[in-house]
Amino acid sequence: MFLKAGVAIAPWFLVLSLLQALIRPGFNLTKHELSLLLVGPFGWVQTINFLVSGLLGIAFAVGLRRLLHSGKAGIWGPALVGAFGFLFLIAGICHPDPQLGFPVGAPEGVPTLQSLPSNIHSIAFSALALAIVAAACVFVCKFAADQDRAWAIFSSVCAIAIIAFVGTGGALMPSSNGGLALLGAAIAITGWVSVTALHLLREGHTSATARIQSLNELRDPKTPRNIER
Repeated sequence: MFLKAGVAIAPWFLVLSLLQALIRPGFNLTKHELSLLLVGPFGWVQTINFLVSGLLGIAFAVGLRRLLHSGKAGIWGPALVGAFGFLFLIAGICHPDPQLGFPVGAPEGVPTLQSLPSNIHSIAFSALALAIVAAACVFVCKFAADQDRAWAIFSSVCAIAIIAFVGTGGALMPSSNGGLALLGAAIAITGWVSVTALHLLREGHTSATARIQSLNELRDPKTPRNIER
């Protein structure tokens, strides 16, 4: 159940964010980061989106701890994913300042002096991105030790992509293309969480099925079973 929470993060966060981006007046995906959907008359919808995503991240961390408690990544994996979920909550509670013409009527540029909530939001977003980069690196080591090369490469690529997108988005944000870079970061961050959760869920199901089959094979079909009287 808790691993399924991780699977749900990317579909939940991205679909709800993109729907809002399409219908909210003045929002431009190439220009605006998804976090700006937190401000304005309907900002409460994106606030709920952030809060639910954060709670799903924390639930996934619990599932990771239960699954990996005695194995590789059993400590740092859940801790970093839990930090990601907690920081998602903080980013949802602390909203950025209106800017770049959104919501409609907001200043066209980026405010020189950001409010305290806006600064906290920026720090929380950067920190949650770093938490997932670190978590991906932890799982690179786990998958490599398990000789699961494809998944080790997947985690490596996601970690590099997150760093590249966040760095590019930060550099381009005052321009017209920063929104796309940060959208890429959101996809890479939540995508790694959900795809990894799905893989671990399937892997756990396969392992459980194999254990059941092994137990059945150990049974002697010629031995009569006890019949309850």
